[in-house]
Amino acid sequence: MKDVSVIIVNYNTCKLLSDCIASIYRHTENVEMEIIVVDNASSDGSERSIKSRFPSVKWINSGGNLGFGKANNLGAKYADGKYLFLLNPDTVLKNNAIWLFYDYMEKHSIVDKIGAVGCMLLDRYENPNLSYGDFPSPKSEVAYLIGKISNEKKQTITCDIDVDFITGADLFMPRDIFMRLCGFDPHFFMYYEETDLQYRMQQKGWKRRVISGPKILHLEGGSFQKMGLSPKRFAMSQTSYNYYIRKHFSRMRYVCFRLSLIVIRLTLFFNKGWSFKEKLHSYMLVVSGR
Repeated sequence: MKDVSVIIVNYNTCKLLSDCIASIYRHTENVEMEIIVVDNASSDGSERSIKSRFPSVKWINSGGNLGFGKANNLGAKYADGKYLFLLNPDTVLKNNAIWLFYDYMEKHSIVDKIGAVGCMLLDRYENPNLSYGDFPSPKSEVAYLIGKISNEKKQTITCDIDVDFITGADLFMPRDIFMRLCGFDPHFFMYYEETDLQYRMQQKGWKRRVISGPKILHLEGGSFQKMGLSPKRFAMSQTSYNYYIRKHFSRMRYVCFRLSLIVIRLTLFFNKGWSFKEKLHSYMLVVSGR
């Protein structure tokens, strides 16, 4: 058995994926690992390029674009590691992050009952990037809105902290916990699948912790042609968000959440980069709850 199985889901990110894998091999020491790439029907020559440059990488063709959660579930079936490290292809390791995660979990996972760890991600300029968040609720929606209005600074930490959920860009967890939770809910195509998984972790009593040692750049949105929140990305995100709310909120809590969301998402009409038709279509996704 390996110490760690690194699972990377690829969709037309050949250059980013290559840089990511190179950074893993460059910095990783003192831990037995394997790298598994699950390819979601890429058309950019990723398979040929990666197999040529990194022949030891396990390459799995999913047979179609399964999205993030299903592809990671597939990768986990082929994994031989005690721990799974789910890593985005648009990331670059800057230090021996995998060993730091492994060593931390070996010392703390059972004692502190930790289900997953991540780190304080950095953007391409090595400034703090989005690394964790609160579980969705009307309160978290209002906090997010206030943060946008006030141009709130991005997250930063100086010590290890417990959080609601760690972003799926770097999620390190025991393989047995992932399997006991039956992995990601396959109903999520992309976005909020890691939130759902970690909410279910919390229900079982496992903590999620961001630790300060590992250093990883997250370039964000590498599989999208345009950076930023496009109508397409919003539609995928909102569809997953709607499902998350339906799954975890019931009766009056669901109704109250939906009503607050309908009001808060009116801010979509202030998005200067979208046409009115795109704004209306996006808002109707919110209203419909589907």
